[in-house]
Amino acid sequence: MNLTRNQTIIIGVAGLIALFFILLFLGLIPGLKAPGSGGGTLNPGSQTKIDFWGVAEVNNANAIQSVINEYSKINNAVSISYRQFDNADTYEKTLLNALATNQGPDILMFHNTWLPKHLSKLASVPETIFNLGYLAQLFPDIIKSDFVSQNKIYALPLYIDTLALIYNKDIFNSKSIALPPKTWSDFQSLIPQLRELNTLNQITKPAAAIGGSNKSIDTASDILNLLMLQFGSQFINQSSGEVSFGNQGLAAFNFYLSFANPSSQYYTWNDNLTSSIDSFSQGDLAMIFNYNFILRLIKAKNPYLNIRVSNLPQFYPDQADKIKNYANYWGLAVSKQSKNQIAAWNFIVSAAANYQIAEVYLTTSGQPPALNFLIEKYKDDPNLGVFVRQALTSDSWPQPDNVAIKTIFSDMISSVLSGQLNSKQALDQAQNQINELK
Repeated sequence: MNLTRNQTIIIGVAGLIALFFILLFLGLIPGLKAPGSGGGTLNPGSQTKIDFWGVAEVNNANAIQSVINEYSKINNAVSISYRQFDNADTYEKTLLNALATNQGPDILMFHNTWLPKHLSKLASVPETIFNLGYLAQLFPDIIKSDFVSQNKIYALPLYIDTLALIYNKDIFNSKSIALPPKTWSDFQSLIPQLRELNTLNQITKPAAAIGGSNKSIDTASDILNLLMLQFGSQFINQSSGEVSFGNQGLAAFNFYLSFANPSSQYYTWNDNLTSSIDSFSQGDLAMIFNYNFILRLIKAKNPYLNIRVSNLPQFYPDQADKIKNYANYWGLAVSKQSKNQIAAWNFIVSAAANYQIAEVYLTTSGQPPALNFLIEKYKDDPNLGVFVRQALTSDSWPQPDNVAIKTIFSDMISSVLSGQLNSKQALDQAQNQINELK
């Protein structure tokens, strides 16, 4: 259909107006104030006070404060007070106690596995501020999987961290290994080359931290979750709604356990060894699977370690639809109890979706970005590139209680390693325990 000149002008003006308000809501127009609380205009000279709680494990206070400072440049009508907790367990317990007595914060850091157990405590973002269309354009698919329920958005991330292969380049060089493994078959073939055994077949220097429980490997349950995803486990029975790992889950579990089986040619780990982080930091372990944030700890323990990072091994690296990675990150959410939900959400949307503010967080925190624009910009970064690229293929499953499941998975591994149960029995027991959490 051909449009008249006047119709074309009208459509063009309408488009510009729509774009103006989108940029205004996202805080991308400098000098304009974002909405205050209650959807109305703040009284001259007054400020809306927002309480914001977070956890220090991956977000240092300076990085969060830098985001707050940047937001204040476009909206000084909101005063944000940030309180940081030392670890996730203390944070979650304190947060739940505060919410139970109606003394919780307006904004809270919200783990990407928390939606199934804490959804009722949150206020979704109003569609006038941010909607599913924006989410699909601005963020990787996993954000919708983790933070959307019933077509409502309950949190937005400042970053996305993913499990990666971290290896000691000096050990690789000493064994004449030039490249890290691309596939799990490549990984298996490296085990005999990298591990060192004594005459009693005891491990003196392990090749990789895989096969043990959380007692010795801090990411044991995450590695097992990742393998189940890669093996194609559906996790949830669609007809019953219960957790069911299926035959694929059992195959992934047996694959994981093979690395801690003394009779296996791929034997490389047992729970009596020094913890994976300490062993790697001391230069006695060739490979670990861990996250970007752990690199700071390793470098603090041993600044002279020659560390490299590579993509997680895959079973089918040349088939895009079968590449699976595992994410671990925190988003920002708004408490349902908050009396300043509009102001709180406006801050979150501006911090997460405004690429300028999001990049300030990236540079001060050292964490890989969540925003597609920044993922494209930093995908080849020498320090963050691996983690950045993996965000686009990361996946998850709805865990009823991530902390409990981590313990259940660790106990499941230990029960097989100790000979108490076989892998099928242990997996069935774990399924039952997880289903009882609901």
